[in-house]
Amino acid sequence: MAALLLALALLLTGCSGGVDFEGYFSNLLIMTGLSDDSPTHEEALWEPTAFADMEYVHPDLDAYQAALDACLAASQGNRFGELVDAIWDYNGAYGDFYTAYALSYIHYCADLTDEYWGDEYDFCEASTATVDAGLDELYHTLAACSFRERLEGDEYFGAGFFDDYEGDSFWDDTFTAMMEREADLEAQYYDLSTKALDVEYYSEEFFNGYGQEMGQLLVDLVALRQEIAAYAGYDNYLDFAYDYTYGRDYTPEDADVLMADIQNNLVDLYRVVDDSDVWLLGYRSCPEALTRLYVQQTANAVGGVVEEAFESMNDLGLCDVTYDENKYNSSFEIFLSNYAEPFVFLNPTGMLGDQLTFAHEFGHFCNDYASDGSGVGIDVAEIFSQGLEYLSLCVGEERDDLEQYKMADGLSTTVEQAAYADFEHRIYRLSQEELTLENIRAVYAQVFADYGIGSWRDPRDFVYITHFFTSPLYIISYVVSNDAAFQMYQLEKKSPGEGLKLYVDSLDTEQATFLAFINEAELESPFTPGHMEAVREILSGIFA
Repeated sequence: MAALLLALALLLTGCSGGVDFEGYFSNLLIMTGLSDDSPTHEEALWEPTAFADMEYVHPDLDAYQAALDACLAASQGNRFGELVDAIWDYNGAYGDFYTAYALSYIHYCADLTDEYWGDEYDFCEASTATVDAGLDELYHTLAACSFRERLEGDEYFGAGFFDDYEGDSFWDDTFTAMMEREADLEAQYYDLSTKALDVEYYSEEFFNGYGQEMGQLLVDLVALRQEIAAYAGYDNYLDFAYDYTYGRDYTPEDADVLMADIQNNLVDLYRVVDDSDVWLLGYRSCPEALTRLYVQQTANAVGGVVEEAFESMNDLGLCDVTYDENKYNSSFEIFLSNYAEPFVFLNPTGMLGDQLTFAHEFGHFCNDYASDGSGVGIDVAEIFSQGLEYLSLCVGEERDDLEQYKMADGLSTTVEQAAYADFEHRIYRLSQEELTLENIRAVYAQVFADYGIGSWRDPRDFVYITHFFTSPLYIISYVVSNDAAFQMYQLEKKSPGEGLKLYVDSLDTEQATFLAFINEAELESPFTPGHMEAVREILSGIFA
């Protein structure tokens, strides 16, 4: 390849706890531009590898450090070719680590009782701060080296790539130690989740035991994350997460306005639908074979790269959609960078909604497959997952009941995910003195009241929502992406073929941020004044 591909992109997306949530490990190396003659998926430089043949190798952090040190030394030399070779070697070491991390996570989630994979995942999780600190050090060093102008050429990183890495970095030993502490607390959450498998779900025994420990864990995580944000020079963790972690092109304040619009326009309709019988459709039995068939028929009907993606997933065993009581109650899609292959994980419920959940994760798979490892942000990535849920309803036969169910689910996604995002906004704005488990529960209960969420919910059940613990401030992505996905569905219903065309044509988009993608796709931003009023009118017509 003529271009230097220093990129691993997005590793993990996923839904967890039976509720529509997604999560990443992290946003890794930034995708650099490829030349026009770079290979397509069909012309790939790698041989497709079945998941069963993928080898897990325990990460060698000494080898990673050696590769980093070689890059740092070469950046101070006078041989540009030597530096390029060193960066390639470093990219390999970085890829080795995150491929191992992804594999350990898949195997760990497949059997939470397997101590070997639990230990390997814990090791990888605990090592991410060290590895990512090295990447940050490399970028800051390259920004200050004499080869910067050449590195920012079109055939390498691209113009202005190192602008954000000028000056001193906050990734020093202190910051790395804080990130390691965060990873440790997140690992504790998974450990508690594993232990809780032996306790009755939603029982007093759970809430008074492991649930209590998880609640205090969230208090500790919020406090630590506020420290992390302050050390990085941000006023609060909300700004840190929106800017540094997710690179969004809208602010927490923009999201506050959107959440208020949702409260004002959709809560009353949500209450009506929430009390209806539509949810009984979701309890219909659906064995694994029918779940697979639903997504296969969808892929065949859409054709093109979507059909190719399903065939690849099926032929190479790049999915696990079989129920097991020891599996993590979650679903996600993850990209295995060294093998350049996505993987879908699902612990099904055996009910009709599994078809949409599988379609959701397969939408992520299609995005990664079409772009050979997507470099988009989470807001855009979620458009492809939720988009395929909606669009799958527009192909095939006998999908009327599922379509009715999905319309209710889409409304619930908007309102409930907005409520969860609002909850996060509120607890990350608590002062140090206000940050207690009692106050967090009180905030959660107040959010339920504000958004009309069922009174049967226990204000302690936030501990079941993995994203609060492991992917903070992610959830707003569901709200904005669901809106864009629903617009694609409306376009398809109005002009058959147009919504599907927009979806397929966008799978390899280079627009990484939400508003940039919305503009490119000629969709309307959910932040537009009056937009939620229009959504209410459309949904009111559907549920009339």
